[in-house]
Amino acid sequence: MSRRIALVSLHTSPLATAGSGDAGGMNVSLVGLAGALRARGYEVELLTRDAGDGRPDSHTDDGVPVRFLRAGPRASVPKAELPTLTDAFGRSMAELPPFDLVHSHYWLSGAAALPVAREWGVPHVLSLHTVAALKNEHLAPGDEPEPAERLRAEAALVRDSDLTIAATQAERDAILRATDAAPGRVSVVTPGVDTHLFHPSALPHADALDRKDGDPAAPTTSMESWPAAGADLRRFARPVVLVLARIQPLKGVDLAIRAIGAIPAERRPRLVIAGGTSPGHEAYTSGLHGLVTALALHDHVQFLPAQSRDAAATLIRDATLLLIPSHSETYGLVALEAAASATPVIAARAGGLVESVLDGVSGLLIADRTPDAWGRAIDGLLHDPGHLAALQAGALRHGRTHSWAHTAEHLAARYDDVLDRHAPPEKPEWRP
Repeated sequence: MSRRIALVSLHTSPLATAGSGDAGGMNVSLVGLAGALRARGYEVELLTRDAGDGRPDSHTDDGVPVRFLRAGPRASVPKAELPTLTDAFGRSMAELPPFDLVHSHYWLSGAAALPVAREWGVPHVLSLHTVAALKNEHLAPGDEPEPAERLRAEAALVRDSDLTIAATQAERDAILRATDAAPGRVSVVTPGVDTHLFHPSALPHADALDRKDGDPAAPTTSMESWPAAGADLRRFARPVVLVLARIQPLKGVDLAIRAIGAIPAERRPRLVIAGGTSPGHEAYTSGLHGLVTALALHDHVQFLPAQSRDAAATLIRDATLLLIPSHSETYGLVALEAAASATPVIAARAGGLVESVLDGVSGLLIADRTPDAWGRAIDGLLHDPGHLAALQAGALRHGRTHSWAHTAEHLAARYDDVLDRHAPPEKPEWRP
């Protein structure tokens, strides 16, 4: 008999465009994972809060139902106020026919869904996606630390869940440091990538991607099929480097702009920044535009809004490099998407990026957060065709080792183990 799995995402709809609002890699992961689990024969549903933008018959492209549950107003709610809606979300969830297993994504989902799983007498699996304690250790300048309420809730959720899934060994280590969880109850399952959507461009230099000796000619950047999205885009003769992320201090977009400014003007690539502003960070976005003006980079930096998945894939494929200057990342799924597209990544040596980017193979990891260090890395790679081609080939090999089917296979083994050994808890109530 097929087992029914609930994937819970209270604070953001899995159908939201990544890079807009609070939508990002977690949303992409949920959709990819749900489709792969469904392909393995599980009956999967995605549960999210009804913010007024969902339809009762909503499905992912893979046919997974998305159920919108009433909790608070049918409108967008500031993220800081969402903890007050977890009980209401849980009540709506409890009205559904019981699932065989509940997998909560992010701490707010866990706070709402763990009591329901206990009431149903079924296992609860947790994925935090970002660990508050780790995030507070690597705060961006001007960023607000995560509140004590979240720190306490995450520790309690990890303690009381049947299993916690981490995306990287770095995340697992952070969870174990921040909680008193038994090591055997925190397991690593690496995310996958949609290799049908993210793939190399069919450019003349693409034959170098499967060679080990590199391409003696520097690849040019084809900007065909760039999504306009309201912008006046054109083909560029210069290489294009890309930042694809929500605009917030954590993502370190200011460092990318300063790095471009540190490169001599005659060698300077074009920087494209694609992503919407995360709620509450409008001042940071304004500051980025001011920084472009202050550094006289109007001819070198372009901002685009959040992109659809197809458009994001095209941007990554057509860029020469992807930059991830984040202060902290649990994994950095976009690095894996770039690898599958044979686009090398230059990333901060931080958090899960040390596992999603293979230093010297699929890209470069930079420990120094100064603009000069990043500028030298970008400029040096763009003007070293052999090194660039070698990283393109290494990136593609790295990307091809990941798929959502592979991720679902590993996660399904964890699910089956939890289901086989689960016993209903003695205490029916849960409190953080």
